[in-house]
Amino acid sequence: MLKIDPQRRVVHSAFYGRITDAEFLGHHKRIASDPDFNSQFADIVDFSDVTDPAISESAVAALAANPSLFSSSAIHIVIAPDAVMFRLGARFKQLAKSTRPNLHVVGTREEAYKLLPGATKPKSKLP
Repeated sequence: MLKIDPQRRVVHSAFYGRITDAEFLGHHKRIASDPDFNSQFADIVDFSDVTDPAISESAVAALAANPSLFSSSAIHIVIAPDAVMFRLGARFKQLAKSTRPNLHVVGTREEAYKLLPGATKPKSKLP
């Protein structure tokens, strides 16, 4: 699921159930094609509802090697409460140091919102 909130200047991406390499690697196309996308917005990728993380290390490395859609000053936040997804998020952070210098991996949505500059807690649950 993708939701872009121009008022809060945040791009929310949420994955559910089984997530594959193809979904993981192709998601940037959905973001880029959304008319509300702005490269200056913050980026939140939420894996809270992933039950079957079928993402390979090679897919993580491939995505990290690609330039980000977002500006170099944009904040990227990965929400990964599951141990497997947290490990993948931490690996992505390590590999993407040069392409996403402001990347954080957190365990909860609440932690994610605390990292957004000037952000207040959302009125509704993330998508």
